[in-house]
Amino acid sequence: MRGIELRQLRYFAILAQELHFRKAADLAFITQPALSQQISKLEEFVGVALFVRDGRRVALTPAGAVLQEELDKMFEQLQRALRLTRETADEREFVLSLGMVEYTNLPFIPPALVRLRAAYPGLKVLRHEMHAGLQFDALARNIIDVGVGVPAFMPTAGSGIAARPVLSGPWVAVMRADHPLAARTSLSVADLAGERLVFFERQVVPHLHDMLVGACRRAGFTPQFVYETQQVQMGISMASEGAGLMIGAAYIFTALPPGVTMRPIADLGQLTVHLFMRAAEPDALVHEFAEAVMEEAFRTQVLLNAKY
Repeated sequence: MRGIELRQLRYFAILAQELHFRKAADLAFITQPALSQQISKLEEFVGVALFVRDGRRVALTPAGAVLQEELDKMFEQLQRALRLTRETADEREFVLSLGMVEYTNLPFIPPALVRLRAAYPGLKVLRHEMHAGLQFDALARNIIDVGVGVPAFMPTAGSGIAARPVLSGPWVAVMRADHPLAARTSLSVADLAGERLVFFERQVVPHLHDMLVGACRRAGFTPQFVYETQQVQMGISMASEGAGLMIGAAYIFTALPPGVTMRPIADLGQLTVHLFMRAAEPDALVHEFAEAVMEEAFRTQVLLNAKY
């Protein structure tokens, strides 16, 4: 086994699942040429072809399918071994302190936490309701371990806070499928003039609330908010009843009820969620959570890119 590296097996497992070099490289956080090189080294070591590369198509060979099945068992056993090791050698309580706005309904957070809890069965998650503007100070004061949000500004170079972009999506308007604006493929801010709008309360994320209000005023009108909420589902329900257009980020609305649709607001640009952590963070638990977030968010990003 001297000629093989665990990372090569991990890269193989990701590519075997995705069957797409670019997507697999993004998930593995390496370049596509580097991924191809590592897969070639692995194939050279085992002495057989693991993938069939036919133009833009990638498929597992029979030998590759066998390796994938056996590696799934190996990684499951490895995870069990690590869990038992942690439980034996370290009896400390595993706690992850997370700063975020629950309203944002980020779709990658639940599966990332599920993955982390599989590695740390006794994990306790402490959630602190705070937007990105408050997270930098909370990280510096060790109040939270990880922050997730859309920042009004980025941490300074000497702050000791590391920032990683996680997921981007457009502003959208959620409405009944029979609303006149639903016939459009995309909207502009000016299209919101005269419409009843449902939006989040300013205290949820002040700078994003102000961004929308400012954009409306520059378009020549003051937005007519008929309801300001702290719960996404309340806004969706009001939109489904025809009470108004719910405004928010596309990634918030991953599951809309029948009869409800959404349209991007083109001239509002993109919203980019970032993950924040201490640059010199020593805790492996925090790094494992960050990796899980990046991988799960990538899957959501693929779906958003296909739609918009």
